[in-house]
Amino acid sequence: MKKVGIMTFHASHNNGSMLQTLALQSVLRNKYNFDAEVVNYSNEAQQNMYAVLSKATNYKKIIKNMILATNLKQLKIQFNSYNEFINKYFKLSGKIISNREEFEKIKDKYDAFVAGSDQVWNVKAQDADDIYYLDFETKAPKLSYAVSFGANNPFLTNKKDKYAECIRNFNLLSVREHNAQKWIKAGTGIEPQICLDPTMLLSEEEWENTVNVGEPIIKGDYIFYYCFHITEEVQKFLNFVSKKYNMPVYFMEAKEWTLKTCWKNKIKLIKSYGPDVYMNVVKNSKMFITTSFHGTAFATIYRKNFWYIDSGKNDPSKDDRAISFLTQLNLMGRYKTIKDLKEMDLNEMPDYEDVYSRLDGLKEKSYGYLDKLSKVINDGK
Repeated sequence: MKKVGIMTFHASHNNGSMLQTLALQSVLRNKYNFDAEVVNYSNEAQQNMYAVLSKATNYKKIIKNMILATNLKQLKIQFNSYNEFINKYFKLSGKIISNREEFEKIKDKYDAFVAGSDQVWNVKAQDADDIYYLDFETKAPKLSYAVSFGANNPFLTNKKDKYAECIRNFNLLSVREHNAQKWIKAGTGIEPQICLDPTMLLSEEEWENTVNVGEPIIKGDYIFYYCFHITEEVQKFLNFVSKKYNMPVYFMEAKEWTLKTCWKNKIKLIKSYGPDVYMNVVKNSKMFITTSFHGTAFATIYRKNFWYIDSGKNDPSKDDRAISFLTQLNLMGRYKTIKDLKEMDLNEMPDYEDVYSRLDGLKEKSYGYLDKLSKVINDGK
């Protein structure tokens, strides 16, 4: 059995990052019979980014930590919940490693490396690391699955030549968005295939056989807002929607809820955390509002009444990942500004018969790519 190392943002305390990791691991193990494991690499920037309280290196960060400390109990519960999910559901390479020297000691045990999915090639991410470009020496095939640049073109940086060389060294390439495809073709001459995010490879039934979602956490009808960040403008809009439709609004990011004083706009903190909780709350929501790519993904999986807030102020580049996905599924009618959403009937459901007809075609193409990826791994070239 071939041993495959998955290089991705699995240790980000972010529901989408963890669920796409789990999906890719599940597909490679269960459908292609590889001994696929997640390389337990997480650099210091990433660990600091998701720590209960990050290192206070300046006055602003000291003030931020003081505010967060007022809700320290919930921050600790949230931190532990994500780590528990990692340990329960991922097959890891071993103890966490955070630098090149440690990675070099384990890399030769793999017959192939798969980079992706998620924004592992986003050069402007706080936890960006060239190791996700597989910029190391190895005899094992280098492959990517549905990687994302996060709307940041690496070929416009002073390291463009390095990134072009790294990408040319891949045996097989796929990306998640049209811009990524376009940028790679312009920068390297190679046109990668566009594939679905790994979360979309599994049906609702397959997901529920993979993750223990459990009974509804929140009782009654409610609105769920999902994103990593929340502005004052969005809070006021959510309060407006809550009053109009007579349902409470829930949010599950404890740090952001605390920093942005969301209780002032009557936004409730769920006080339960982790990808399994996220799936539970999406599944049982009456209305789902998001500014997250993986928000749209699980809204589609669970066939929810969802709306995506146009946070780019009519600048599509700001929402590159979501727009690419919504366009593929003919769901751009769910992408609206706050002004538009206030004037609409938000009870209108998407046409999921059409959506799933399109999704089936995209799944077929994505699995076609995975078939080729599997062959490369088995052939060793």
